[in-house]
Amino acid sequence: MRLQKLTKYIFIVLMALIFNGCIVGDAVALPFRVTGAVLEVITPDPIGSSVSGVGEAIDTAIPF
Repeated sequence: MRLQKLTKYIFIVLMALIFNGCIVGDAVALPFRVTGAVLEVITPDPIGSSVSGVGEAIDTAIPF
């Protein structure tokens, strides 16, 4: 009974991720966003913001 419930829950989560459609762009942009956030702490804001902007541009450019 518990295994069926867990399997159903995992299936629903996977379907939500598959039909979300933006998982590839988010996955590719994530390192740039994290690096930009770290650089904003260490360096002046324009440098970190520009790196984070690259991540946003990647996420926008990749349509799937």
